[in-house]
Amino acid sequence: MISGYTFAARYMKNYKYIDHTADIGIEVHAKTIEELFINIGIAIFETQVSGHFLSKKELNIKIASESLEELFIDWCRELLYHFSVHSFIPQEYDISIEKFSLSACLLGDKLDAKRHKIKTEIKNATYHNLKVNKVNDLYKATIIFDV
Repeated sequence: MISGYTFAARYMKNYKYIDHTADIGIEVHAKTIEELFINIGIAIFETQVSGHFLSKKELNIKIASESLEELFIDWCRELLYHFSVHSFIPQEYDISIEKFSLSACLLGDKLDAKRHKIKTEIKNATYHNLKVNKVNDLYKATIIFDV
């Protein structure tokens, strides 16, 4: 595990869906930048999958980007990639962000048709209306996903 911000997905829900014509828009908020990235991960997977989850598999991710917005979208795409290619569903997040670099150790489950149901497939994160900023003492992000 890395020494960062640790969070289990089942404890908090700090996101909401926003109206968008054909795709899914999600707005997340948090007290820290690490929480913001964790909350979008939670939103992605609660949108896609339901069922009984185990935290048995470990996945380590490192990302470096040119800006905070790039890091946010790269994080979303990395999570979607690991779900699509490796069927990985994160349930616990240990994450550290420094400038525009992210290190994460995720514990999660592998998609299992006996225990999980696909609700909505998210294909990709888009730059359309992408916003990541800090307003007063809260971080906030808005992102649109192709479905």
